[in-house]
Amino acid sequence: MKTVITGVIAGADSQARFLSGGDLQAVQGRLQRASAGLEAASFITSNHESLTKEAVTGMASKMPYLTQPGGLFNGATNQAKCARDVDYYLRFVSYCLVCGDTGPLDDYAISGLREINRAFSLPASAYIDCLSSIKEKVKSSSLSPQAKTEAALYMDYLVNAMS
Repeated sequence: MKTVITGVIAGADSQARFLSGGDLQAVQGRLQRASAGLEAASFITSNHESLTKEAVTGMASKMPYLTQPGGLFNGATNQAKCARDVDYYLRFVSYCLVCGDTGPLDDYAISGLREINRAFSLPASAYIDCLSSIKEKVKSSSLSPQAKTEAALYMDYLVNAMS
């Protein structure tokens, strides 16, 4: 997985050179954002179960046709599968927050996402609703403004990939 720091080092190494001033500025920028990313990742990690549960419950009330008989998320088992998927995406958002890059989402979560949703007739709108709900919970939390911005960045990235 490539991050800002590994990308800068790999670029300099491939050219057999020391890090340039611009390289060091890029690393410094990442390091300045790192504490906010770790703060947001810690919040998501500590609260993922309640964030996911509330998001899926909210989605079910907004999209009752999905939870009624014949709906894709009808019954406790299917709603649990939806929650599992949302939690999976949230886990990869937390990985992005730690490394400061979309690599975890690109490499593991987004790759093939549209194909899987299409093959199993999973409505992206349900997942987008859940992730948007979680993003709003994070925005209304006691996190620092920088941590909220970092979290929103990766959630928006994932939602855009699902759209």
